[in-house]
Amino acid sequence: MLTALLMASCFVMAVLFLIIASTMIDLSFRRAAAANLAAAVCCAVSGLILPLREPAVPVLVLVAATLLGVSSLRAVRVGRG
Repeated sequence: MLTALLMASCFVMAVLFLIIASTMIDLSFRRAAAANLAAAVCCAVSGLILPLREPAVPVLVLVAATLLGVSSLRAVRVGRG
């Protein structure tokens, strides 16, 4: 049950990061879009490797992806996106 919940959250976060990245591309924030695309890939890979490993590894990848996405939004806010 926990594995299925973590897998679903991984793929939902990947889709959300893709949506944010497409919005950033539309707004001409290329660096922020690239960071969000990298975060989406991290989330998707995390969801794919979750059944093969312990849940700790994918959870750490999800945390890293979230920090990457948040830092890209901060870069846009500061003016470096």
